[in-house]
Amino acid sequence: MKILLSTFLVLFFFTSGYFAQSFIGIPFLDACRKMSKCDICNPKYEEVTKYFDSLEIVFNKKDHKGDQQSLALVELKVIESEIERYGEMYSVHMEQISPEKVIYGRLLLTKFKYLIEYIGEKDNKVYNINFTDYENYTSFSGVLEMSALIDEIIELNISESTNKYLKEMRMKYFNEAGVFYFIDPSQDLWYDQHDVTKISSSYKKKENNVFLAKQFLSDEESTGYVPFSSFNALSVGTAGAIGKGTWMGVEGSYEAVEYTQPFLLRHPISGSFHFRGSLIGLSYLWNINDRTKQDFLFHVLSWKHPLININLVQFGLHRGITDKEKWFYRPELGLSYGIFKASYSYNLTFDKAFRPNTEKHLFTFGISYPLVRLGAYY
Repeated sequence: MKILLSTFLVLFFFTSGYFAQSFIGIPFLDACRKMSKCDICNPKYEEVTKYFDSLEIVFNKKDHKGDQQSLALVELKVIESEIERYGEMYSVHMEQISPEKVIYGRLLLTKFKYLIEYIGEKDNKVYNINFTDYENYTSFSGVLEMSALIDEIIELNISESTNKYLKEMRMKYFNEAGVFYFIDPSQDLWYDQHDVTKISSSYKKKENNVFLAKQFLSDEESTGYVPFSSFNALSVGTAGAIGKGTWMGVEGSYEAVEYTQPFLLRHPISGSFHFRGSLIGLSYLWNINDRTKQDFLFHVLSWKHPLININLVQFGLHRGITDKEKWFYRPELGLSYGIFKASYSYNLTFDKAFRPNTEKHLFTFGISYPLVRLGAYY
């Protein structure tokens, strides 16, 4: 009993985020990846809800011709005019919380999200580095403006939880919009060692890089939030196949995972697709019509996400068709979504004499979840 209790406590501390980024964790339980409550995102005032419902009606009535960025620029003008109008209200600048103050804060946050998710670059300012030419990127003027936007909302002091959420959002933005990398490509010089003096002096305006590095480190220290989303994991799940017979079984793999939310195919900030690449995996299947027939499989370097499942380097052993195991090759190609996959698989038994007794064409399917994180987020 004591051993079980000790094991539970160790797993709790590892997975709860008590040590922030621990070596072992369960991604959907990692507290270090969960953002704080945002009181301007889900306001309690009915006036705020009605206001943003009416704003949505205004947007829906506008001319929808043109690309998404052009439409976003039109809507941004409306948002900016509303920010100016609410910014002049007396109640917004009072210490106590009011519906007007919440509306003003959410308008600022909406502007922040529009600039990074839909616009990216405007008036020679780059807000999302993923939207521009990496090689020619030199200025942080847009990023500094975005950071100032977050500070402006924090100054409203809506709630302690909201202020923490905003700092976490800024860290997430720095990471997923490419800012973190462009502070200095040699990340270990300033982030791992927390020494901003080591940021490369080759930058034209090094003071901006140093300022943003300090901002990131300060937000990290005050929130304990981890904005990085990629990790390595042990994945477990079920597997099945339908051919001449019906096969069921289990599988496990060691994977590189791009994002903690398996059903989010593409991230709105970075614009990148989220993949899962299995470095190595094992499967065990048995024929439910004849339990003496079993397949042991192993694969390397399979691709599970997004939308496409590719598993070309998969081999295995047939058991039950003769006294000896028989080697086979079984590539898969099909569809993947989140934790699910469904594919066509061709089974090639190397021993020609036994091929008539084995499957040839298979419909394979399975569920696989990256359950245990190994190593820190990166």
